[in-house]
Amino acid sequence: MAARNLWDEIPATVPGTAAQRQLGAARYAFRAQTSSVAWWGSFMLLLVTAFCVMMVFVISGESEWTNAILFIILGGGSFLGAIAVPLAARFRPVAWCAVFDRGVVYQYGSQPPIAGAWDEITGCQRHATDLVRNGVKMSTTHSVYVQMPAGNFMVSGDTPGAQEIGSLIANGWAAVQNRIAEEDATARLAELAELLQTGARVEFGPFTVSLAGLEHGGTVLDWKRISEVELMGSTICVVVTGERKPVREPVSSMPDPVLFLTVADAVLRAARQAR
Repeated sequence: MAARNLWDEIPATVPGTAAQRQLGAARYAFRAQTSSVAWWGSFMLLLVTAFCVMMVFVISGESEWTNAILFIILGGGSFLGAIAVPLAARFRPVAWCAVFDRGVVYQYGSQPPIAGAWDEITGCQRHATDLVRNGVKMSTTHSVYVQMPAGNFMVSGDTPGAQEIGSLIANGWAAVQNRIAEEDATARLAELAELLQTGARVEFGPFTVSLAGLEHGGTVLDWKRISEVELMGSTICVVVTGERKPVREPVSSMPDPVLFLTVADAVLRAARQAR
């Protein structure tokens, strides 16, 4: 049996919208699958409630006709519910999401698609929620919430596909944000270089950059002693020759970490060439 290809099932409006917006080649498609388990759970809860109400009437000594009517209503409701619940879960509007080289498209049911390039996304948040029962993790629901001028949407599910689509969207948006920040830092580097040449000092949160050295905590580190200024996870590390531990500061303490790393790298390379 051939592997299932979601691109063969996806509505034509999704790739069509991507082509109109010039979002590039398709990379991944995801369809939000509606599980009937939750629908069955709600139905069974309603059924148990109705059964409890019927038992109250039976215990209270109501007439046989009343009990018979309740049995008929409960039995008929159970039969119709057993048919309606899976049908409702099956024919519920389907949510589609597709990732392209330069953006993402989302469509719910027959509503118009929501599309945007990576640089049009104004916010992206990912969440992973574990379903735990009796101390045992049953499943993990992966969700990604996207904000853009065309509209907001959320894709979630407990399948590997939901995790993959969330990673692709978050990584695509983060890559563009980093590129924009790097381009901005490069553009501002020339201005800061002229400022540093005059002997000025530029502050970046806990660090102060000057041609004389990198100041941190009241101590000025000579650029000739610094071997590396790098980003490790969510921490900026300054590796100093002869020191056992690097100087560490969280990225959150920096007003513009990308610009700081760009300036520090440029000054460090200039100091090495001057040796």
